[in-house]
Formats: sequence, structure tokens, C-alpha cells
Amino acid sequence: MQKRLMRFLCALFILCMLTAARAAEPAAQALYSKFLKSWETGDAETFAACLHPDIVFKYPGGVLGRDQLVATFKSYHKEKKDIKIYLADFFVSDKAKHFTAYQFAATDRATGKRFAVGTGVAGEIKDGLIIAFREYWDAEVAQRQKAGELPLDEGDVLPWPSSIWLRFDTID
Repeated sequence: MQKRLMRFLCALFILCMLTAARAAEPAAQALYSKFLKSWETGDAETFAACLHPDIVFKYPGGVLGRDQLVATFKSYHKEKKDIKIYLADFFVSDKAKHFTAYQFAATDRATGKRFAVGTGVAGEIKDGLIIAFREYWDAEVAQRQKAGELPLDEGDVLPWPSSIWLRFDTID
């Protein structure tokens, strides 16, 4: 019982902090939203307009500069279809650094296989543009979804599909 109370109090504290932080930087949140949602629309001009010329975009396994990132955006739209971005309902900011999450879902054009991967984001803005963007995601999720080993659970912004991640029957 004491463990449950502590978990509840911790969750309540985090929720309060997220709620307070969410309203702290509406311009930053709007920029991140515009940037991420451009993946859905395929609008390369809007995507590029959100990027600082000196952006450093890091993801598991790589680092891209602005031109490489824009080229990746365009290439991805040739390789994937039905791209959908699900934004988390939180945006944490200390005015210098910003943290949020989203789920990227798409269908591979070559195989017809759909995947939906939760992604954590840490970033920074300079001169009203994104200058640092670091993504944290598990590449195994998409591979296992395409192989039929994991469910999609599309629309749930979590690191792994919600139907198998952090279920009450698996938490001690």
C-alpha cells in the first residue's frame, strides 16, 4: 500500500510540473508542433523554415545538419506514405531547453507494412528556429512491428506499444 501511495504522489508531482511547464513556452511549443506536423503534410518548405541554419539533428545512430535533414525529409516521403504524427499532451521547457514526445506512424511503400514508433525529443531554439533536436527511440519497435511481432497501438505516444508496455500485470 505504501508503494502505491508513493507512486501516486510521484505521478501527481510530475503531472503538476508538466502542467506548469506546458504553458511556459507557447511559442516554442508551436514551433515544435509546426515542425513535427509538417511530416504529415509533406510540406518541405514549412519543415525547412523551422530549422536554424546551424541545426544539429541527432537520432539513434546518426547526426544530420540542415541540408542533410531536409534531404532526409524529402527522401522519407518517397519511401513512406500515410505519415501520421501524434503529439504528446505535454511540453516541458525551462525556456532554454524543451522536452516533448510524439509518435511517428507510416506505411513503407515497398512492403506495405505499417509501423508506429514513440519518440522522445530534447531540443533548443535560437533566433526563433530549432537549432538542436535530439530524438530518443527504440529502432527495434518498427522492425518488430513490420515482422508482426509487436502491435501497432497507433495513436498512443509511448516508447513501446501501449498494449504490452507497463501493464499492471507485469509491474511489481
